[in-house]
Parts: sequence; C-alpha cells; structure tokens
Amino acid sequence: MRNLWDQVEAAKAGSELDRRVYSSRLIGSDPALVLHGGGNTSLKGRVTDRFGDTHEAIWVKASGFDLGAMGREGFTALDLPTVLRLAELEQLSDTDMVSELKRARFDPSAAAASIEAIVHALIPFVYVDHSHADGVLTLSNGGGRALLERVYGQRVLILAYVKPGFDLARQIRAALLSHDLSAFEAILLEHHGVFTWGSTARESYDRMVAICAEAEDWLAAHGALPTPSTPPETDPVVVATLRGAVSRLAGRAMISLPATALPPEEIAGVAERALHGTLTPEHVIHNKPFPAVVNDDPLPGLQHFAEAYRAYVGRAGNPDLVPLSPHPHWALLSDGAVRSFGPTLARARVSADVARATVRALRTAGRLGHWQGLSESELRDLEYWELEQAKLKAQGTPPPLAGKIAVVTGAAAGIGRACAELLRDRGAVVVGIDLDPSIRDHMNRPGYDGVVADLRSDEAVTPALDDIVRHYGGVDILVSNAGIFRAGAPIEALSDVDWDDTLEVNLTSHWKLLKHAVRFLRLGIDPSVVFIGSRNVAAPGAGAAAYSVSKAGLTQLMRVAALELAPAGVTVNAVHPDAVFDTRLWTEEALETSARRYGITVAEYKSRNLMRAEVKSTDVARAVAALVDGTFSRTTGAQIPVDGGNDRVI
Repeated sequence: MRNLWDQVEAAKAGSELDRRVYSSRLIGSDPALVLHGGGNTSLKGRVTDRFGDTHEAIWVKASGFDLGAMGREGFTALDLPTVLRLAELEQLSDTDMVSELKRARFDPSAAAASIEAIVHALIPFVYVDHSHADGVLTLSNGGGRALLERVYGQRVLILAYVKPGFDLARQIRAALLSHDLSAFEAILLEHHGVFTWGSTARESYDRMVAICAEAEDWLAAHGALPTPSTPPETDPVVVATLRGAVSRLAGRAMISLPATALPPEEIAGVAERALHGTLTPEHVIHNKPFPAVVNDDPLPGLQHFAEAYRAYVGRAGNPDLVPLSPHPHWALLSDGAVRSFGPTLARARVSADVARATVRALRTAGRLGHWQGLSESELRDLEYWELEQAKLKAQGTPPPLAGKIAVVTGAAAGIGRACAELLRDRGAVVVGIDLDPSIRDHMNRPGYDGVVADLRSDEAVTPALDDIVRHYGGVDILVSNAGIFRAGAPIEALSDVDWDDTLEVNLTSHWKLLKHAVRFLRLGIDPSVVFIGSRNVAAPGAGAAAYSVSKAGLTQLMRVAALELAPAGVTVNAVHPDAVFDTRLWTEEALETSARRYGITVAEYKSRNLMRAEVKSTDVARAVAALVDGTFSRTTGAQIPVDGGNDRVI
C-alpha cells in the first residue's frame, strides 16, 4: 500500500473542505481501503448563516456518494451540537436517526448524511477518516482481537463489532468516556473497519495508510498473502450457460463479469470459509452472505445455493421478512474462475470488485488457518436492514434492456451505429463489430465496446463472439447489419469482383455470424436476431443485381433461421429500410447528383416516399429496438419496412 499524498496537488485545495475532498479521494481511489460507496470521512469547522451568526458544524460524506470521485457536493454540513446531543440518547430507531440527521442539515436540500455521522461527530478531531481496509479486516476475521493486538500492540483502540449507525455511536461514546484518543493511532472495529483522525487532512490520511499498510506488511512477512492466480480460459458456452441459469433464477437478465481466479484445489476451502462471514459487513448488501459453487452444469450448484439462501433467511424466524431473490451475486467455477452477476453493468462490476477482495482475503485466511466474520444473524440483520436496502432502491428502476447483451455489426457508422447507440441508451451492454477501425472512436468503453474484425472470416468471428461472452456473460440480441453497396451497373457490366464481394459481405458474412452465435443465443434471455435487409428485396431496382440478390438471400436466411430457432425461443426478424441518407454511403455530392437526375431538390429527394418524410438511421434503430425489447416477443419471421411507404412495395 502506497501513500498517495501529493503536496503539489494538495496545495491547490483552497479551503479546508477542498482539502477534505482531496484526501477523501485518495482513500476512495484505493480498493484495498474502500469499495463502491464504502467508508466515509468528515471535517469539523464553522459556518456562518445569512444572519451573520456562526455555528459549529461538521461536514460528513453523504450517503450514496463515491468517496473516490465526489467533490464538495458529496459532503453534507450538519449542526455539530445537535448531532452530538443525539449520541446522549439512550435509544434512537434507524428511521428516527435518519430523520434527526436530516433536521440537523444547514441546507435542507443537501443529500442525507452517512449513517456514521454521529460517530464522526464524537471523535474530537478536525479530520476523521473511516475505511474498510482489506488487510486490517483480514487480520480481524483471520485471528480476532488477539491477532490485532499482536500486530499493533497498545497503539490502537480495539472495539468489538456492533451494528453500524446509532449502536456504534453509543459504543464510541462509551469508549471515549474511559479512553483518551490522543493516546492511540486509530480505532479498529472488529469485522468492520478503521477510524483515524488528525488536526490536518494529511495527518489523518497518513495515519490511515500507515495502519493499513502495517496489516498488509505483516501478512506478507508471514507468508499469508496468496500468489495471484492466472484466470483460466473458461469455455464460453459454460459461461453463457451459467449466466443464463442465474438470470432465470433471478427472474431478469443479468450481466456476468470475470472477477478473479483461484487455484482449483483451493475452491473447497474458500467456499467453506465464505460461509463464516463476509470481509466487511457492507459486502453482504452487494454479494449476499456466500457465493454459489458450480460445475459445467450449473443447475445443481445453483439449486443448492437457492436452498441454502432460503434456509438462511428462514432461520430469522420473522414471517414479515420478504426474502430477496435466491440467486447468487457471485460464483466459484470448477476451473477456478470467479464470476459476478448483476442486473446492470455497474452492479455486476461492484459485485466483481467485492468478490475479488473477498477471494484474496479468504485465500489469505487459509494460510492463517482461521476465518470468522460476522455471525449469520448479524449478516442477515445487515442485509435486510432498511437503511442498507434503501441504498440499492435509490438506484431507481433499471432501463428496459438492462442486463441484456447486444452485438451489432457494421456499427462504425450509419444504421449500425444508430442501433448500437439506441440499445445502449435503453440499458443494454452493446458490443459493435466492424472492419472499419473508426468504430473505436465512439465504441471505446466498458459496456459500449467496439471490436475490429472481418466478419467474412470464421477465424475472426469465433474469437470475437467468445471474447464477448467471456467479458459479459452471453449474447441476447444480435443485430446483423454489416453491408456494402457497390456502384450500380447493369448485369452485363457487373464485374465478378463486385458480385462476389457483395454476396460475401451482405450474405455469407451474416450466415457465418449467425452460425457461430446460435450456441450463445440459445442460452440467452428472451433472445432476438434482427437482420437489416433492404427495400430492394420487395422492389429491386435496375443496376443493383448484386445488392438486391444478396439482400433477398439474407431475407431467406432470416426465414429459415426463424423456423429453426423458434423452438429455442429465439425470435428472428428483418427490417427493410429504404433511402436512409444519413450514412457514409451518401455524400452531399451523391445526393445532389441523384436529385438532379429526377429534376427535384435534395430535400424532395430525401422524402421521396408516400409519407413525404425523410427516413433516418434512428428510425431504423427504433424499429430494431421494438423487435428486441419485448414489444414483439411473439413475432418471428417478420419483414418490417422502414421506408416511409413505397408504392412498389405496397
């Protein structure tokens, strides 16, 4: 663990709150200290109201903000004396505590403060930092108080675990009545985390890094830290099978990400230790109390997980407790791969990060010879704690295609790009495939990836699809759009090269793509295929033999695929656009030339259809989206024109 303090950067902070933001980001950017909303920080000072009156205040990280990325807006200012008075109460329910903290805000529109606000107020220093450091928690869960004392001696104040929030505040208050914090370097909360403090941002941060680095150093010196395991090349069909089964168990499509890996011989030990508590309490919110353990046929392992999870909830003996879906958030595969599951890419990434930290800690515990986190009842209380569940509910209703994985070919520009963008906007993870390297100019981030590949080659198509499945879990949506149009020529003047190239791109490449994608589509969630055809199928034009024949063949491929894949629940349809001019095929010069040929303006040429409406790439994309979002879930083998109405077609 490195101390990331940069005095030059710190000097740019113009106020105490800005320095609070700077050091908070340093803590939040280190996954060994906090993960995804974990941890919190605070600053004590004064505020002046609009009447000129000065008040003692505490700025506390607001609930739901990411410590590693937030700015000043992530801190909520509270009236410090009011917060301190709350700690004097004998009892305070969770709901009342949240309400009272809201009442203590100077700005009523500010976000709700962390549930640890009272604890921060009690610690009598200007800056207070709180982390869930992996190393310290590994010591705590791997050896308890005795091991913590062995590593730190009397330099830290060690407190037994109590529930976060008001219970922890009462515990801290009692500890401060009998201990002088200036005699300690930190407070270590068993199974929970670390508190440090200081009169400056750097003093508190330096203490946090030093305390947590000491844990990592001790584990390394005693040979407890495991060697990272090389991720296996898991069969993508196994990945898609697992992800599909988890999605069906969850009742919704799930993204599955590779999280980490471990030697297969360590799987049984890690799985057993995982039954004895999470790395830190908040992890149960993200990943449930334990993972699933599965083989190539995941159903027995998932059934075992579901039964174990239902029994875990049932042992609460609370008839009012509504169980969450009994699907795992992460799983250990028989080859040592570890994968996460989430209804969105963001949620799956959180679960993957938590799983990665957990596996490392559990492997370390195997070398220490012990692991005991929170008890089952304590974990269950946290998992179903209304304040923690509220964090997940606050993320809102996912978009309609959340959890879906879409592949769009010819996505560098035009119709393909419009389809990719619309599917992304509706919540799907989208991977575009194109021969044009410019696809990476706009599809260049996780969840919206661009792959450069020649779809005419089996050697390119197969690994491209395999990689997509290994990265995200499967394929649910296939938009087969790649195509070319060579300059028109009558049949007797059509070259062999133009004929062969057109059929190879517009027909054969689509067959190759579908051939290799079917094994994943059969395992997908409400899977759909859409081919982008052409008005020329129903109404061909002179001088476009190769193009018209290739699109007619593509339509026949669609019809046969609809017949073959319907028993597997895969819908296969075609969209036939016409006169879509906002693509690379149409330059201004080409439009003007075509318009002059008909003796009309460019605007008139663009809307030369029955509706007198210009057809754009986004119009085609909306038709595609309707075919894959469940709107036409009982439609297959259909051909839908998107042409503004064509009298020859009609």
